[in-house]
Amino acid sequence: MFAIGDFARHGRVSVRMLRHYDAVGLLRPAHVDPHSGYRFYTAGQLARLNRVIALKDLGFTLEQVGAILDDEIGADELRGMLRLRQAELEAALEAARARLAQVGARLRAIESEGRMST
Repeated sequence: MFAIGDFARHGRVSVRMLRHYDAVGLLRPAHVDPHSGYRFYTAGQLARLNRVIALKDLGFTLEQVGAILDDEIGADELRGMLRLRQAELEAALEAARARLAQVGARLRAIESEGRMST
């Protein structure tokens, strides 16, 4: 068993994040000391923590992560969710590229005129 601090270090997350995952029911400690309330985790729980982190990094909400990990969402639905997430990220990337082009155009205009036009 790992104390919460050690488990956090092994999982590369903060103790605060582990407490939050416990509070929302995403990753409950294997044991909680009844007197101190101190949380303990097993090595086997690192796999679930790594899956939580990976899904979260893909942009899923914690509620979605919980449903995926608890098998409430099938492979086809997960594939659909990932395709939707991919489309959202591509749209955000295109919007950022458009803003970058506008900034570049404005910068070129300022440099050629010596000041910003109205």
